[in-house]
Amino acid sequence: MSNRELQLLFGVVYSVLYNCFLSPISKVPGPVVAKVSPFWLMRAVRRGNLNRDIQELHRRYGPVVRLSPTEVSFATIDAQNAIHRPGPSSKTGLFFTKEGTLEAMMGEIIWPAPNLLTATKPEEHQRLKRALQPAFTERSLQSQQPIQRQHAETLIDNVRRSSEKNVFVDLTPHMSRAIWDIVSDLSFGEPLLKDQLAKFERLKTTFCKVSPLLEALQVLLAVPGVQLFSKACIGLVPLLFWLPTNVLPSAQLRKRCERKDLNEDFLTAIMRCRELGISMTDKELQSNASLLVMVGYDTTATSLSSTMNLLLRHPLYLAALKKELQFHFASTEEMSATSLAQLPLLNGCIQEALRLFPPANGKGTNRTSPGAIIDNIYIPRGVNVSADMYTIQRSPLYWAQPDSFRPERWFDNGSGTEFAKDVRASHCPFLLGPRMCIGRAVALQSMRMLLAQIVFCFDLEAAEDYDWEKDVPNSYLWTDYRCMARVRCN
Repeated sequence: MSNRELQLLFGVVYSVLYNCFLSPISKVPGPVVAKVSPFWLMRAVRRGNLNRDIQELHRRYGPVVRLSPTEVSFATIDAQNAIHRPGPSSKTGLFFTKEGTLEAMMGEIIWPAPNLLTATKPEEHQRLKRALQPAFTERSLQSQQPIQRQHAETLIDNVRRSSEKNVFVDLTPHMSRAIWDIVSDLSFGEPLLKDQLAKFERLKTTFCKVSPLLEALQVLLAVPGVQLFSKACIGLVPLLFWLPTNVLPSAQLRKRCERKDLNEDFLTAIMRCRELGISMTDKELQSNASLLVMVGYDTTATSLSSTMNLLLRHPLYLAALKKELQFHFASTEEMSATSLAQLPLLNGCIQEALRLFPPANGKGTNRTSPGAIIDNIYIPRGVNVSADMYTIQRSPLYWAQPDSFRPERWFDNGSGTEFAKDVRASHCPFLLGPRMCIGRAVALQSMRMLLAQIVFCFDLEAAEDYDWEKDVPNSYLWTDYRCMARVRCN
């Protein structure tokens, strides 16, 4: 055996022994393959079963498990608060940040500058949040209703035409297009990205397909001597896999920014930040404008489809929701954001779908430990940590009938009821703390409007035995989902 082969063998043996017995997180339980290599995570994302596989690990090993040599997952509210809410340690400069996470590294490739999602430094994130906040005030929400109503009407027309041609209609592409157009119009005051939806979907699909490779590269980033190699490989991903990175063309954005006859929209509100003394470069403006569309679209479209899928699988709740809408409204013209927000079953259905299928789970909630104690376990600096949203929101510790679709838990939960002891503080589909989703109110308002109009205007029936729980792949995001229904006009 040559010296090189001996060195390689020694390195492998040492790595296995170190990660199993000597690493500061060696006592965290988990599969041996996860402790010594990225192969467990690579297999989970390749199978499109990441959420369910992590949940199963927690059921087997408990509230804290090892996912890789450099990653630990927690499944408690205390861990969720410790990771996402700044505590006493933040006063000494110790923050759980996104620095070193896969999301931050890919953000450097996809976007031209840091944005609200990828900013790693707390002060940088706070500056960007102050710049974007004016776009999401209560006044802004009220001004968005005509745009949401317009695209809801277009959605109804498109579904009606499809139902005239086909017995069964896949509602997902119609709903997704409506969400894309709403987010684009709200962001730029015009359909600037009308033809970019296919490009974004290709970006999303490709990103998920290369996820096993990215998991391996992330673990290698922690190995001395190969960090530069790993970073170089990550930088080559867009070239090797033809990953589109210009969903928001800079030339079109520049023209839009130069226009003077501007309607009130996200971009207009963000551009005012300079008048308020908040600095933002042109690249940061482009990056954050692109972020609002891409992330705003994907999370909302996914949640709308998952809610509709659950309703089709539970026809009694679908019928009850239709009855609730018909009781309060004689036509869709009477529906407003304010009135829809007050309907208990409509909102219960949406919240329950967000609980069962959180759109932002996967790797988007990962943070890098500054060297801190979580759930009485010391996690050293540089280790990736997450409070697994999917597992927490289905935990029997916090929820009655945790895996069942029961919308009434959100309004029929008084003392003595089945759901009185639900710990609703564990429900954080939009995250919590300083990085809570800035557009959550916009997403909920759009979902209410579109879902209410579809259920009100059509008699819907499931066209196939399609179960989101079993049939929809999930790695970093939910992908390749559909919503086939028999559609009859009222």
